[in-house]
Amino acid sequence: MKTNNKKIIRLAILLASSLLIAGASASIYYTMTLNATVGVAGLSLKWEQGTNENVTCNIDGSSCTLTGLQGYPGLTATYNDTVRITNAGSSTVTFNITTTDCSGSEENLTSIYVKIYNHTDGSLVNTLTVWNNNIIGSSLTDLQIGAGVSWELSWEITWDTDALTSDSVNVAIRLDVKS
Repeated sequence: MKTNNKKIIRLAILLASSLLIAGASASIYYTMTLNATVGVAGLSLKWEQGTNENVTCNIDGSSCTLTGLQGYPGLTATYNDTVRITNAGSSTVTFNITTTDCSGSEENLTSIYVKIYNHTDGSLVNTLTVWNNNIIGSSLTDLQIGAGVSWELSWEITWDTDALTSDSVNVAIRLDVKS
């Protein structure tokens, strides 16, 4: 019987390849799983209607829109208790307030301040500078409101003496609640 070395080498390579493929295919894989139940939590911080009758306050869940805020050329207009931030939860809530937009006729706007008062005793909690000296003010950070406490937001708006009745600005303020 005549042996063909080429055939033996090919057969050996084929056998070795088959063993490698079979070894790789025989690797053990395992699976880990994670199951979760995801619910809906109630909001601790809520918007509530203020008592100011000159301002319309439209609340839709976590969004609030105020209309009717106006100022006068060269004078400061104050709108007390336009809307309230209320902690309806059972523990203290920490949050930040940031002005994210003040645009429109801002070249004729002198300033807008939002003063935050404790609804129970009327004490001043803090003041958010929305606009002053042609720039948006800094954020208020790490504010803490106790359980069951409400804060009133009062607006102070001052337009330049050159402001026109057609001037207006759009203001956006964001509350970032920390968990």
